[in-house]
Formats: sequence, structure tokens, C-alpha cells
Amino acid sequence: MKKIDPLTSEEFIAKKKSQRFATPENRIKYNNQLATDLRESRAIIDKKINLNHRILLKELDGKDEVILHEMYLEGRGFSFVVFNHIVEHQGVNRNCIYEFIIIILENNHIKIIRNERF
Repeated sequence: MKKIDPLTSEEFIAKKKSQRFATPENRIKYNNQLATDLRESRAIIDKKINLNHRILLKELDGKDEVILHEMYLEGRGFSFVVFNHIVEHQGVNRNCIYEFIIIILENNHIKIIRNERF
């Protein structure tokens, strides 16, 4: 049965019904390229989330909660536009970054709570 290799577009005779690539090297190259493309497309968001997480780890250093000013966090490089999930905290949906719940208070203060689930 003749098939077309997705990486090289060459025609080859498949030895198995499920064979998609002419060689194992082509399969590895193709899948590595897919993984690289996915990592690159996520890099913009992941970089901001990772920076936010590192900032929160340093600020909470052993504490369960802390209240910080929004300008202080922005000065450290914190981005308020990226989060990776939402949890319900005291009946209200809150943005989170990994194990940290972000609560916006009045007067531009932000309360950061370490989620007990983690």
C-alpha cells in the first residue's frame, strides 16, 4: 500500500497498515517540529505566568497570605492579564496562578492567598 510521508511528502510503500512515515527519523523529526511549534506558540503566555509565579513565591515565602499594592507588583514585573485557572473562593470566582488565589481589594491593593488544596 502506497502512502505519502507527512514530513517529506515522498511516496513510500508502507510495511504496516498503521505506518505513516517512510522512516523512523522522519517520524521523530515531524513530532519534534510539532512540539516545538506548540512550545513557541505558548511561550508568550507561559513566560508571563512563570514570572508571576516566581514573584508570588518570593512574596509569600512561607506565609499563607499577604496584601500588596498593585503598583508594587507591577514594578516587580507582575502581569494582571494572565492567569492559568479560576477557583471559587468564599462564593466568588477568583483568578489564580498555580497555588495562589488573587483577590483585588479596594484602594488598588491585592490580596494573595496560598490555596490550601495545593
